[in-house]
Amino acid sequence: MEPRQRSSRPDGFALGDTVGLVHGPATDPDAERLVRATLTRAGVRTVVDGEAAVTIHLGGTGLGAQPASELPAEGYVVAVGANRIVLDGADVRGTYYAALTFDEVVQGNEVDGVEIRDWPALRYRGSIEGFYGTPWSHADRLDHLDYLGAHRMNTFQYAPKDDVYHREQWRDPYPADKLAELGELIERARRNKVDFTFALSPGLSIRYTSDEDYQALIAKFDALYELGVRVFNVPLDDIEYETWHSAEDAAKYGTGGGAAGAAQADLCNRVQREWIATKPDVEPLQMVPTEYYDVDESPYKQALRERMDPAVIVHWTGTAVVPEQITSAQAAAAKAVFGHDILIWDNYPVNDYAHGRILLAAYTGREPGVAEQVVGVISNPMNQAAVSKLALYSFAEFGWKPEVYDADASWRRAIAERAGGDADTIRALEVFADLTTYDGKLHLVNAPVLAGKLAAFRTAWESGDLAGAIADLEPYFEAIENAPAQLRAGLVDPAFAEEADAWLDASFYWGQALRQALRALEAQAEGNKSGIATALAEIRHLTDRAEAIRDVRLPHSRTHPRIGDGVADAFLSEVAGRLS
Repeated sequence: MEPRQRSSRPDGFALGDTVGLVHGPATDPDAERLVRATLTRAGVRTVVDGEAAVTIHLGGTGLGAQPASELPAEGYVVAVGANRIVLDGADVRGTYYAALTFDEVVQGNEVDGVEIRDWPALRYRGSIEGFYGTPWSHADRLDHLDYLGAHRMNTFQYAPKDDVYHREQWRDPYPADKLAELGELIERARRNKVDFTFALSPGLSIRYTSDEDYQALIAKFDALYELGVRVFNVPLDDIEYETWHSAEDAAKYGTGGGAAGAAQADLCNRVQREWIATKPDVEPLQMVPTEYYDVDESPYKQALRERMDPAVIVHWTGTAVVPEQITSAQAAAAKAVFGHDILIWDNYPVNDYAHGRILLAAYTGREPGVAEQVVGVISNPMNQAAVSKLALYSFAEFGWKPEVYDADASWRRAIAERAGGDADTIRALEVFADLTTYDGKLHLVNAPVLAGKLAAFRTAWESGDLAGAIADLEPYFEAIENAPAQLRAGLVDPAFAEEADAWLDASFYWGQALRQALRALEAQAEGNKSGIATALAEIRHLTDRAEAIRDVRLPHSRTHPRIGDGVADAFLSEVAGRLS
């Protein structure tokens, strides 16, 4: 993604063997770590403190560039010329992003003369682990935090529905081993300049009038504050909000959505005013309302709008749980009806509702203008952490520079990154992703590339050119069959192939079955009844094998991987029908 402002200078140079490093006020060890790693990859053998023939000013100004202090938060300047490199940030995070961009500027041991000025559009950019089913592993989360930081995303919200200490047993303290893991995640987030947001979801059983319950919630927040968390969230989604858990709540608040909104507002107000406001280093409280989608007026929303502290940030998923579109007008309406700043919890590419599917299509349907109405857009990803990076790449681009966001171009850049730029792996990932397009929400057409090729095949077939039709189509079927092996060998992240293992295996069998359909048609053209029977039997065998596969994660372990369904299987049924 191109920065907002970039101009060339005529005075690029070689870094050489030795580089001087001068520290400014807006730097820290993490930015220096990135710079030193880049210099090592560039062949620089010695880094000295202070000036040298080639000098990097880390967190400072120079070369006539306007200082980054004039830019919005997290903005940065990279200036290269006359044997000097300036990496300047509007703040510490901005300098970190300047160091990331420096790595992109270096080519071998050379740097071109350049001046870059860049800054993000949205305050909150990143992800929320908020899905149902098998949670991510500790290793998944550590790797995910590295990915967020490397792509200039600044938010990770810890809210896995199937962590019992997050939801069902929210009052109970985390055991020591789990708390230690959280501490490691918080430290990894800090190193990557990512805000680790701790979410605690008490709505299944909280007694709003109970001081004991309030203190249990605060004790949990206190424990995470001591580990370094500075952003907190109280999700109250997916609960029966008209069900009280104490007679005192019913007596105080009454019944209906307005009563639930009043109780939730009182809880959030107390957390914000009595706990968060006493800590100057803590961000405003976030909450997820029970009515977390649509923009319809209701007694519940009215209660939040009129009663909840204006500092509290409200999560909203759009006009549906998983909306096909989120427009600027819808986001403005959400801000008005809730009466608070809106943070979009975007349910893409989450697949806990799409059993048997991994969702690899482009991140579409979000108007750039939503950035003018909300404080952030964060992704709720899949049960498969590494596979989710394909979509997260585009979330990073949308959150940074939405006004020029191009969903298809961003998707192709994401694919190229996962493929390490290798042409064969790019092609294989495009073929595989086409088979895993449909989600029933954002993307309502499955396998559009395959469907288009099958339509062309039918036209040629029906015109009498079966041999030509097969010659045109078979290479794509071969690509489907061969894509799994290519991806396992060529993807830069082995975890992607490991998590997608069930779908890759299924793709292999579906590709073989599709090729067998062509053999059956050839046999028919030759009048070879035995060949037809053999091919049809092999198709049944291959599709049975594909449908016997199961992923290891809930909820996908309950059904077979969906690969090009409605397209590949329909073609096979069509062929079998014509030959019977």
